[in-house]
Amino acid sequence: MTAFGELLAEHSFAPSDPGTPPEAVDDWARALDAYDAASRALHRRKQVRSVPQLLQQGMNALVDLDARLAGEPLPQRLPVCFFDARHGPSTTEAWWAPRDGAKRLIAVCAADAIRLREGSPCLLGGRPASDEELDSLPLRSAGGLPLPWMIGVLGVLFGYAAALAAVGDGPGAFVALIVAGTTGTVACLSGSLVVSAIVDLWALMRRGHLAQATFARSTVSPRGAHEHIYVVTDTSGRQQECTRHAGSSPGKPVPIRSVWYLPKTGGKGKALNSWSPVWLPLRILVGLPVLVSSAAVTLYLLPGRLIIALLR
Repeated sequence: MTAFGELLAEHSFAPSDPGTPPEAVDDWARALDAYDAASRALHRRKQVRSVPQLLQQGMNALVDLDARLAGEPLPQRLPVCFFDARHGPSTTEAWWAPRDGAKRLIAVCAADAIRLREGSPCLLGGRPASDEELDSLPLRSAGGLPLPWMIGVLGVLFGYAAALAAVGDGPGAFVALIVAGTTGTVACLSGSLVVSAIVDLWALMRRGHLAQATFARSTVSPRGAHEHIYVVTDTSGRQQECTRHAGSSPGKPVPIRSVWYLPKTGGKGKALNSWSPVWLPLRILVGLPVLVSSAAVTLYLLPGRLIIALLR
């Protein structure tokens, strides 16, 4: 909070200067609003966790402002430096591993990126960080399912197989381990795809409208996924932001694209492909049979086969 407040106080931008771009004034207003919101949240117990995110939004607004004043394109949006938020917004991503941990992709400032390449200790609070301090940093997952969930799922499957073997259904135990795990995974994946398609199609039918979206900037979500932010003018004439996922490789975004815009609360929305009215129903029609058949097989094997064995 203190470092960001000093940046605002020392910044040379003056909104009243002649020829100031309106976009630059908006960036400055976003930075001030973020600082005010963070100041209020800091003194409210239920909102204090949002302070880092608000400060990051303010830092991003200042970076956009500096780029506009210099006549440069808006930079790719990255989180604040992983090692110290006071370093400001990150400039790149680099691979780093905590002590006795797996490598993961983190967002770092330019100085820490150089230190990582050279093998020098990164700075934390203005001094080289110790191993103990680095171990205490909140880490983003290196990928994959959380270990407790994996252990829990495997425990349930092996426990069920043991129960089948105990009632004399040895072949059923083997089938439960191999087939039920596979069909259960297929049922979960197809179910999530069908549900998301139904939600999007319902929102498209109720509130969606075709619009032209203009690329604004790229960003990286807290989970490490690349996203493109587009600006859409809604039916009331207001400009709203919408997000399109770009996957693990951001690529070069299309400057202008036709989208089906789904307005949401909070001044943001969701952009769907222009073919969404066609492929959303197709996804539902294809996904439903897969969901029903895989769920039926899973329920027959788990717990249906054990119930049949107990009734005999």
